[in-house]
Amino acid sequence: MSQTPYTFQDTDAFKSTEQLIIKGRFFATTVSDAFNQFEPKKRNIHKILNIKNKLLVPELLAVKRERMSGSLFAFLRGTVDVMHYDMSRHENSGIKVLVGGDAHIGNFGFYGSSEGQLLFDMNDFDEAHLGHWEYDLKRLLVSALLVSRDHGFDESDIQEFLLDVVDTYFDTLKHMTKISEMKRFILPNTLQNITEIFGKLKDNEEYFQESFNKVIAKSIKKAQKSNSKLVIEKYTELNDAGERRFVENKPVTQHISEKDFKNVVDGFKSYKKNARSDVRLFLEDFNIIDVVRHSVGVGSVGTLCYLILLQDLDSNYLVLQAKQALPIYNNDELYSDKDVSQGQNIVDSQLILQSASDPFLGAFDTKKYSFYMRQFKDMKSSINLDKLDFESFKDYVKVCVILLARAHSHSPNFPLIIGFGEEYADIANSLMNFTNSYVKQVEYDFESFEKDLRDEK
Repeated sequence: MSQTPYTFQDTDAFKSTEQLIIKGRFFATTVSDAFNQFEPKKRNIHKILNIKNKLLVPELLAVKRERMSGSLFAFLRGTVDVMHYDMSRHENSGIKVLVGGDAHIGNFGFYGSSEGQLLFDMNDFDEAHLGHWEYDLKRLLVSALLVSRDHGFDESDIQEFLLDVVDTYFDTLKHMTKISEMKRFILPNTLQNITEIFGKLKDNEEYFQESFNKVIAKSIKKAQKSNSKLVIEKYTELNDAGERRFVENKPVTQHISEKDFKNVVDGFKSYKKNARSDVRLFLEDFNIIDVVRHSVGVGSVGTLCYLILLQDLDSNYLVLQAKQALPIYNNDELYSDKDVSQGQNIVDSQLILQSASDPFLGAFDTKKYSFYMRQFKDMKSSINLDKLDFESFKDYVKVCVILLARAHSHSPNFPLIIGFGEEYADIANSLMNFTNSYVKQVEYDFESFEKDLRDEK
């Protein structure tokens, strides 16, 4: 492939916002009715999943299947390549921005900024690439509908609410055109700033602040407690020789071979060499004393993911996470380029899409794999979706779609999306028509997945 999924081309960055909106209107006139339709069908999805599954750690595939079998939403989380496959065959808007690629409502959460601020933002960029904006929005809507049905919320209420979610996405994009480019670039997604944006969009900031703070109160406390000290207490112990080491929990957490340990150490040196100057200087005092392979999430289970325990001369500890960067499923094939670091692509995408990022974010490549690095669990937490009532659920999803629109607004051509939404007839109902049909496809695929699991036993 001559063009990577990350290269901005034909973005019309030098046109004014008004000119881009007009051109976006033109894009809407060229799209067929298939844009808002999807025909669900029964099928075997393993041919799609196996393309990337072949790259995963074999003994962890059983863990991944078990986690995916928990619910329709868990299944959706583990089958991002299936939706990529379907969307690549589906009518698109023709408008590409940098997308998260896996923008379901579980991929938003808390983390700490360089300055120690608690931020709430998109937090998964393994699938980020230059793609059609609506894919992110459709995946968010599908995930929200699945979670709402798990909760048993009233169907007519949720359908009406999700129409409003679509409107909020476009309202946020319009709001982004009204603030300066510099403010849009540097404004961090603190809870205060999110509340302010919501208030300006919906004219009820006071209610939202009270309601959303109620939703996130426990998560904030959890995030604030999530630091290196807690990680050390939870994941490590002193051995008989008085040395601190990770606690094993096979197959999820286990120590690695001497050869793999050396590769990680070499990779860390490369990462450190290319890190920000302040981070590089900070890490000079630390040495690696232990490494384990540790599985996280649902969709990420099976990728090589290492926890790296570092110690300085004063016995201060730091835990970094090195996560394998798998190739993107793009245009019916896995994108790979020996001259392009997939780990660096993920890092670059995260730096663009987030309002602010983990200071330890970085990347390195070994002979066989590409990795990206970040701090493990520093002020990281997420909302427990299972605990949300309908009002809390609505507030949470609204925040997610605001943050999604904010992320898309970092692409220089984002006003094209505004024009498209203004011109395309009844865009909210059109996207919900697709969402309802695609949820049926997820149900069909999940039935097939469960049947295969039963047949294996």
